[in-house]
Amino acid sequence: MSQTQSKTDPSTSYGSDQILWDLSDLYNDLSDPAIEDTMSTAQLQAKAFQKRYKGQLAQLSGPELADCFNDYETIRQAMSRLGQYAHLVFATDTSNQVAKQLVAKIDESDSYIQNDLLFFHLELSAFSSDRLKTLQQDPALSDLTYYLTHAHQTAQYNLSEAEEKVINLKDLTGSQALCKLYEELTASYEFDFELDGKVQKMNGSQLRALRQDLRPDVRRRAMRTFLARYEQDTLIHTHLFNHIVKDYGIERELRGYDSAISIRNTQNDLPDDLIQLLHDVTKESYPLVQNYYQKKSSILGLSDMSLADIYAPIQQSEVRFSWEEAKDIVLSGLSRFDDEFYEKAKLIFDQNRIHAPIMSKKRGGAFCSCSSPDIAPYVMLNYQGRTRDVATLAHELGHGIHDLFACKQRYVNYHPILPLAETASVFTEMIITDLLLSEIKDPAARQALIADKLEDIFATSHRQNVFSSFELATHSQIDSALQSPDQLCDQYMRLVKEMFGDSVQYPDEFKWEWSAIPHIFEWPFYVYAYNFGNLLVMALYQQYKQQGPDMIVSLKEILSAGSAASPIEITQKAGIDITKRDFWVQSLGAIERLLAQF
Repeated sequence: MSQTQSKTDPSTSYGSDQILWDLSDLYNDLSDPAIEDTMSTAQLQAKAFQKRYKGQLAQLSGPELADCFNDYETIRQAMSRLGQYAHLVFATDTSNQVAKQLVAKIDESDSYIQNDLLFFHLELSAFSSDRLKTLQQDPALSDLTYYLTHAHQTAQYNLSEAEEKVINLKDLTGSQALCKLYEELTASYEFDFELDGKVQKMNGSQLRALRQDLRPDVRRRAMRTFLARYEQDTLIHTHLFNHIVKDYGIERELRGYDSAISIRNTQNDLPDDLIQLLHDVTKESYPLVQNYYQKKSSILGLSDMSLADIYAPIQQSEVRFSWEEAKDIVLSGLSRFDDEFYEKAKLIFDQNRIHAPIMSKKRGGAFCSCSSPDIAPYVMLNYQGRTRDVATLAHELGHGIHDLFACKQRYVNYHPILPLAETASVFTEMIITDLLLSEIKDPAARQALIADKLEDIFATSHRQNVFSSFELATHSQIDSALQSPDQLCDQYMRLVKEMFGDSVQYPDEFKWEWSAIPHIFEWPFYVYAYNFGNLLVMALYQQYKQQGPDMIVSLKEILSAGSAASPIEITQKAGIDITKRDFWVQSLGAIERLLAQF
C-alpha cells in the first residue's frame, strides 16, 4: 500500500508525478499496529538478551557466540526497519507531524535498546588477544572475523558502560536534537521567486535547480534568494554548528581520539595519513578546476562568470528527459554492461521502490535507503528531467545495486564501509555517461555532456574536499573558542577561493553557503568519502576500459564484500593499493584526459 502524498505539479515533473514508492514490505501505513508491536518486541528482546549474555561473552564457545550474534542482529534489524520506514515517510513530507512524532519515538526507544545492548560491543572489544586469535580460527565465526578484529582494535576508544549509557541518552536532547532542528528548519524554507513574469513559490531543490538556467540573471537571482534565507537565520545556524561541533569535540577528548577527523577515520578503518594524502592530492589538482572554468567562461562569453554560474548550461537549448526516457537510458546502459547490474536495477523499478517527483514539503536532494539484507533498497529523487537528473537516477540506483550485491552478507557486515559506499553509484554514472557520449553525434551536445560530467566530478571530489577542509579548520578552531558568523564565513570563502582561484567571481552572499551543507551539521567528516569514492571509481573504470568484462568480476567482489573486511583489503581484490600516492594521482589523471576533450 503506497503512502498518501502531498501534491506535485505534473507540468514540472516530466512524467515522474506518479513514481511513488510502495513501502508495504516495511509497514502498511503510520497507524499499522505492527509498528508498535515491533518496537515493544525489540525492547523485550533487548532486555532478555542482556539478561542472558551480559558478563558471559568471554566464556562462550564459537558456536555459542555465533548464536549470540544472531540474537543481536534480530533486534538491530527490527529497529533498523522501523527507523527506515519512519524516515522515508517523513522525507516525502517533512510537515507530517505523525511521521515526525514516530521518528522521535523510535529514536528514543532505540536509545534505550542500545543501552541494553551496550555491554555486547564492550565485552567483545575487551577480548584478550589470545581469545581473539582462537575465535578467528573457529569455523562458526568465519564471517565475523573482521567484525571481531575491528572491535578489538578500537577498544581503546570505549568508555565504561555507565558513561556510554549517559552519552546515548543525553544525545537525544543534545546533539541529535540540534541536528533535527537544523533538518526541520531548512526543510521548511520556501522561496518566492519571479520567473517568466510570475512569482512562484519554490522549495530549495527547485530554486537551486535554476543554477542550470540559460539566463545569467535567473541563475544569480536564484542563488541570491536561496542564500539570503540562510543569512536570515545565521544566528540559529551558527549556534547549531558551534554546539554540534563542540559536543563532538568534547566526546572526542573523552574517548582519546587524536583529532576530530580520527573518529570518522577509525570508523572507516582508514589511517589518518591516508585521508590527509587524499586531501593534499585533491588540493594539488585545483588548477584543473580553474582551467575548466576559464574555458567555460570563454565558451559562454561571460567575462564576469561567478559562483552562481558554475553549473550554467553551455547549450542554448536545454535538453530534458521524460521519466520513461531516463529509465530506458539507465536500464539500457546497464544491460550492455552486465546482466546482474541490469536485473538488480530493474527490480528497484519493478517493485515501485522509487519516489521521484518534487513536492512542496519533500526533503531536497536524493538518496538510497537500505536497512537490512532481507529488504530491497528504496531510492528518493527530486526529478526535473535534466541530464543531471538522469545521472542522479543512475547514481542512486548504483547504491541500490551495491546493497543488493551485499545482501548475501549478514546484518553486521551488510552496509558498505563508508569510503566504498560510492563505488557502484559512481561506476553506474560513468556507464551511463559513456553510453550517452557514444550515441551523441552533435559536437555541441557532446561538449555539453562532457561539461556535465566534469562538473559532477568537481562537485563530488573538489567541492567535497573544500567542505571537509572547512570541517578540519572549524573543528580545531571551535575546540578553542566558539566561532562568530563572520569567522565561519571568512574561513569558508578562503577555502572556496583556493579551489576556484581567479576563474570566477565571488558574490558576497556565497559566504553563507557553508550553512546550507547538511552533512557538516548532521554527519561530521562524512563528505570526504564522496571524494574518496569518486577517485577510487575513476581508477576502477580505467581498469574496466582496459580489461573489459574480466574486471567486472573484481568489481562484484568489492560490492559483495559489504563491510566484511577493511577498505584496504577489499580494494586489494581489484589489484589496487589505496595507500599509495601514485594511485590517487593516477585517478586525477583521468580528469585531465576528460578535460582535454572539452
